[in-house]
Amino acid sequence: MSWSRQFCLVLLLAAGLAGCGFKPLYRQDGPGATAPQFAQISITQPEDRVSQQLRNHLLDMITPQGTPERPAYILDYRITETVGSVFVTRSDEITRNNLQITVATNLRNYETGRPITSFSVTSQASYNLTVADYSNLISEKNARERALRDAAEQIRIRLANYFGRGQFTTPATPRVP
Repeated sequence: MSWSRQFCLVLLLAAGLAGCGFKPLYRQDGPGATAPQFAQISITQPEDRVSQQLRNHLLDMITPQGTPERPAYILDYRITETVGSVFVTRSDEITRNNLQITVATNLRNYETGRPITSFSVTSQASYNLTVADYSNLISEKNARERALRDAAEQIRIRLANYFGRGQFTTPATPRVP
């Protein structure tokens, strides 16, 4: 393929992409900018260790600059965890488990507490079982960590999609007396 055909192909692809309404998900400016909205989210305090791990991932992904001084939104969540057998031998010995984590998430107005949007995300991670109890404990812990990281990423993407649509209303910033 000659360079002129390659150039034409790239030009056609670029024109097609521009015509489809493509816009970056994490844009910094303009209508539907997600980064400024993320900076206004306060994440609720955890109740247990698993909730604390999820919150830490969310803080790293959504508000890496730290908790906002005057948040406009509050993000709360509830975690449900289930473990199921995947591989069972003929002697009914379980050799692999699936850890499934479901996070029900609510984004609310910080001042009024009124719900803005809610959604649920699910993440799975598998781990092997051996005859060593400590190895099983570490494998389950690692699977939980992977599932929580994936769930936090899904939450970040869902929030970015919500804010990226530009159909939200930014709560008024309270006046400082």
